[in-house]
Formats: sequence, structure tokens, C-alpha cells
Amino acid sequence: MRFLSYVCCAAMVAGLTPVFAQNATQTEDRLPEAKAGLNSPTTSLPPTRVGRVSLVAGDVDFRSSDEASWADAALNLPVFTGEALRTAPKARAEVQIGANTLALSSGTEIEIAYLSDHVTQIAVARGRIDLDLRHVDDGETIEIDFPGGGVWPLGPGRYDINIRADDQPPLVAVFEGRARYVRADSEGDIEGGRMLVMAGPDFAADAEPAKADEFIAWCRGRDYDETRLAASYYVSPWMTGFAELDTAGIWKIDPQHGPVWFPTASEDWAPYRFGHWNWVAPWGWTWIDDQPWGFAPSHFGRWVLIDEHWAWAPGSVAGKPSYAPAAVAFLGTPGVGLSSEDGAAIAWFPLAPGEVYWPRYARDLAYIRDLNRGNVPDVETIDMPVDGEPPSEVFNKDFANRLLATVVPRSVFLKGGPVAPARFTLPEQRLRDAPVLMGSPQIAPPSPQRVARVATPPVNRTTLRLSRKSGTKPVHPVSLQLHGRGVPVIIRGAHMRVPAYVGQARGRQTIMLHVAHLHNGRNGVGKRARI
Repeated sequence: MRFLSYVCCAAMVAGLTPVFAQNATQTEDRLPEAKAGLNSPTTSLPPTRVGRVSLVAGDVDFRSSDEASWADAALNLPVFTGEALRTAPKARAEVQIGANTLALSSGTEIEIAYLSDHVTQIAVARGRIDLDLRHVDDGETIEIDFPGGGVWPLGPGRYDINIRADDQPPLVAVFEGRARYVRADSEGDIEGGRMLVMAGPDFAADAEPAKADEFIAWCRGRDYDETRLAASYYVSPWMTGFAELDTAGIWKIDPQHGPVWFPTASEDWAPYRFGHWNWVAPWGWTWIDDQPWGFAPSHFGRWVLIDEHWAWAPGSVAGKPSYAPAAVAFLGTPGVGLSSEDGAAIAWFPLAPGEVYWPRYARDLAYIRDLNRGNVPDVETIDMPVDGEPPSEVFNKDFANRLLATVVPRSVFLKGGPVAPARFTLPEQRLRDAPVLMGSPQIAPPSPQRVARVATPPVNRTTLRLSRKSGTKPVHPVSLQLHGRGVPVIIRGAHMRVPAYVGQARGRQTIMLHVAHLHNGRNGVGKRARI
């Protein structure tokens, strides 16, 4: 089956045009801002596997999958299908996907053409990358596409692909492992320790010993031995960000929670406090941690206070843990938040071991169970009522960390401002009486935010359409030529409403909602639309 894919690729790879080479029309109709929650449940499930930006050295740009323009890259941004990175002439960057590392040399541009549990597809437009594959699952395909060819690493190893300037032919080196190359006119294997200059009809016969240079030395200087990490004994290698934990904390075995990790942070440190919130579709509000080690503990596992110290409990080892935007619950009224003497505020607290994370953006029971696998004793006990809202036993309970909530002004939350400097306190009784909102405060971003595709299937033209009673209005047409594998994803919005479970909260509540409706037409792809 894999051989057939190579043959098919050889027939078309000469005309391969990476996704990022296409320019999207930049017309955009801006819509009135909505003040109610935006991330309504969708019929398409979001990615469960993501990478992260693990290093930004110099001028590095990031482009979300729905955008034609670039923005500054930031540490710990989630990376998934359709996201792109580029480095300036004197810059470097790095992306981690589970245990694997993708390093970008200076003057490089790549796109994550497709990322799933079974396929990692990277498109290199220009420049040079080093791919350190420490873990490749059985049946997993790794593919690196570039103008005029492609390379398939056939297992763990170290691979270097250099798309050189000035019309020089690509250079592919396999320092460890083994790879398969494909061009329009030829295909073959590259053995470990060999390097190919992909030029001429008989270039395979001219393989040379792979030679390390300054960039390779830099990559190896950032390398680590996974077998020597304590974290690798307690978490899955599919958990992006786990490699940073050993140098930033200590592991202990707790009688109640099993393996737990204590960060060696300042006394005032608390989870989901030193960083900011960013709207990333299809999940919605996503936590971006400031610390290099903050990705895994923010998107997997649970947090517990042990002897007055915060400890991260990854739970039982799940083979392929599912990514969550933030394992927290919010407090307050949907679309409003909490009232305070200083105005509207947003409050949240980390979920503890055994507490269910219930996303606002999906109503697929199997998906919700997977999100909680390893963190809830028996995920089969998680059920979904007919209305799709979380059952009463999920939200109507004494959450262990409720009174340790972080509270900031609503304006800071919406603008993605730093949380720690803006934090203030509320009386314990106020936090105790506030309704619990599972997964999201149901507040839309105040300005155009990232709205990303879940996959990049072959498409010729996509259009976001806004549906209202008066008709369907095209918002942003985009022309793309894609080569990633996947199924077209339709992200639909529904009329926003207050969850049924909010009515069971304690105390008197005032609910303010502006009803809005967002709809993507058939094969539609969202692009920074506000409602």
C-alpha cells in the first residue's frame, strides 16, 4: 500500500505547489461584535494531536491556517494542520510534535500540511529543516514535501532537508534511519549516513557520506536522550511538551494521585496564571503559557494542591492523549462573567484529578471521553443527556480548586493581555456561589481572531458565508490548491443560548445574551469573522 502511494506521488510531485504558496484574496467584511459565547458545538471534531512552537530565536513569523498575512510567532502556540512558520535570515525556530522535533534554519518557510494520529505531512517551500524522529508509531506515515520532490522517513532517525537558493538542487541527508525519496522521474532509498544531491537522472548513484555542519551541531546541542527523562516513564511520548518537564521540576509518587510533577517555580506561581488567553478555532479560548515547560501541564492532565504546593497529575498513561485548549472551568454568567467593584471580570480554576473536562465546542460523547481518559477513573461513566449539556453530576459538585480561581478584568481576558499583572481577588463566598461554566465563558473575542481549518483537503475555492434571515452573504472567498489528506470540515455555529445547567447554580443570576448566528457554507472555511 505504501509503495503504491510512492508511485502515485511520483506522477504528480513535479507539479506540487505547497499550500503556503497560494495567495488568498484579502477582502474581508467585518461584522458587528457579539458579546455572547461564540464556540457553539460543531459536527466536526477538532484535532486531538497538536504540536507547539518550542523555540523562537530571532525574527520568526507565524501564519494561522485561515490567514494570508503573517504575525509574530510566540512560544507555546499550538501548531496543527494548516499552520505555517517562517524564519528571517538570521533566525531559527523549532516545533515539537510529541517526542519529535522539527528545527528550522534561517530563511526557511514551512507549513504543517497535515497532522493526525497516523500522518505527519510537512511542506517546505524554501530553506532547511532538521527532523529528529524519536518516536514513530506502527502504521504512521511521515512525509516531507518540497518543490520537485518528496521524502518519506521510514522510521526513527535524523533527517536533514535543504531546499537551497539560486536554483541549486535539493540536498537530503539521512544521519540516522532510512528514507524513501520520490521525484517525477525517479524514486529510491537513502540509507543512514548518506546524503543525496537531487540533481540529474543518476543522482542516486552519487550518494555521499552525510556531513554535519554548524546547523546540525546546533540541533544536536538541543537534543536530549528520551530514555534518560523521568517524564518518559509517566507520560506518553505523544504528549507534546513532556520533554521540558525534567529540567523545570521534580517527580514524586503520591499515594492518592500516583506520579505527580512539582514545578520549581516561585511561591506566587499557580497554573493558568502566568500567560494569556487566545481565541483559536475550533476550540475557542485557549491558554498560552509563558513558561517553556508550560505546554503539557496546560493542555493535558490535572492540577492538585499537595502540602500547599501545586502539583501536576498527568493521570494514568494514555497511549495517545487528546489535546484540550485548557483543562479549566470558568465561573460566572455565560457571555458576561462575574461582577465586581471594578467592573466585569472573568474567573477560572484548574480542574483537579477525577473532575471531568466538558468542552463547549463539541457534543461527541466518544470524543469527550477521550479528552478525560486517564484523568477520570472510569470514562465510561461519563454520559451525555439528550440536550447535549453536561449532566448535573459534572458541574454541580464541590470542585477542589474553585476557591483558588484566578480573576482578571474582562477587558484583559478578551484582549489576550498578561494575566498575572492584572489579577485581583474576590471574596471566597463570591467564588463559592458563582455558577460553574464548563470549558468556556461563552464570550466571543472582541476582534478578528484565529479561525482555523481542522484539515486541508483538496479544494479549489472556499468561501465563508454568513447566514441570516435575509439571505446568505459571502464574507471571504479564498482560492487554494492543497495536497494534504483529510476530509472537508464544516464548522457551523448555532444560536447561542445559556446552558441548561446554569439554571441550577446557586444564587441569583442575571443573564445577558446577544443572539447571533454564524454559518459556513458548504466547503466553507472561516476567516477572522466577527458576529
